[in-house]
Amino acid sequence: MSNKDNDLVNFSEDYELNKHLRNSEFRQTEENRKQLIQLGKEAKEALKKSRLTHKELDDAIKKSKVKFEKKKK
Repeated sequence: MSNKDNDLVNFSEDYELNKHLRNSEFRQTEENRKQLIQLGKEAKEALKKSRLTHKELDDAIKKSKVKFEKKKK
């Protein structure tokens, strides 16, 4: 079954990366987006895929040891 384009993460769109950061309660900073892009590359490699779904990226964020900058409460 092929994924619809809107099910896949577009790592070149800041608003998509910001959505994942916001949903994980991380700050929407350039540094966090860079780390998220790197995490996406690692997840694609681990899954042997060229594209990630939003769920796959969310799962990678949850499992990640990356230290994203959190939102201030």
